Amino acid sequence: MDVGADEFEQSLPLLQELVAGADFVGLDIEFTGLRSNLSRPQQISLFDLPSEWYLKTRQSVQQFTICQIGLSMFSSIEGESNKYVAHSCNFFLFPTTFGILDSEFSFQASSVQFLNQYGFDYNKFLKNGIPYMNEEQEKKIKHSILRGNWRVRSSLDKDQIKVVIDKVTQWLDLAEEGDQMTLPGIAGFQAFEVQLVLRQALPNIWTVLKEEWVIVKKVSQPQRWYLEHASCDQVSCWKEQILLSARGFSVFFQMLVKAQK
Repeated sequence: MDVGADEFEQSLPLLQELVAGADFVGLDIEFTGLRSNLSRPQQISLFDLPSEWYLKTRQSVQQFTICQIGLSMFSSIEGESNKYVAHSCNFFLFPTTFGILDSEFSFQASSVQFLNQYGFDYNKFLKNGIPYMNEEQEKKIKHSILRGNWRVRSSLDKDQIKVVIDKVTQWLDLAEEGDQMTLPGIAGFQAFEVQLVLRQALPNIWTVLKEEWVIVKKVSQPQRWYLEHASCDQVSCWKEQILLSARGFSVFFQMLVKAQK
C-alpha cells in the first residue's frame, strides 16, 4: 500500500496498531543519493572500523534526503510455528517546508537512475510526500511557534498569503459582526500559515479550519478575546496541534523507535 500526505493522517491509527501488535518489522529506506564526493580523509576505506564507516556514511548521506520508506510489519500466526502475516506500506516522504524550515538537499545521478529502473514515482515524492523533520529541526520550529515568532519563508507563500489578506480585508469593510466567508482550497501547512497571519494581522476576525477550507468570521473584540482563551482553542493548544502536523511522519517514526520491534 502506498501512503502519501493525503492518506497519512487517517492511516496513522491503523499503522500504530499494526506496529504495536507486530513481532518484528522490516525497514528499507530510499535516498536521493548515497555517496557524496567527500575529501580523501572522509572517504570510506576497507580499513575503517565499523564506527568510522558509520560516521563517514552518515556525514555523506545527510547531504541527500529520504524520498521513500518501505515498512513491513510481521505478526506471528497463533498456533502456527514460524508463520507470519505481513502488512507492508510504502511511505513517500518530502522534507517539511513550514515557517522557518526550508531544507536543502542534493540528487545523485546514479541514485536517480537506480530509482527510475525500479519504477519510482517522483510525482508522489514531490507532490504528495509526507512531511517530516529531524530532532534539531523540531526544536527550532517548536521554539519559533510557541514563542510566536512566526514568519512565512517562501516568496510564493508570501504572495499567496498577501492575496488572501487583501481578499479578507476587502470583505471586512462590508461585513457585519457574525458574517463569515470561506477560503477554499487551502490545506496542510498553508492553512495553518494563513490562519496565523490572518489572526495576527486582523484583530476583529476569527478563523476555523474545516477540511480544505479556512472559514473567516467577523467578531467583536470581547468575542475574539473569549475565543482565544476558550478551552477548545487556547493559543498554546492550537500551536501544539500545528507542531504535531508539521512533524508529520516523524510522529510515526518516533513511535516505531519506542516500540523497539
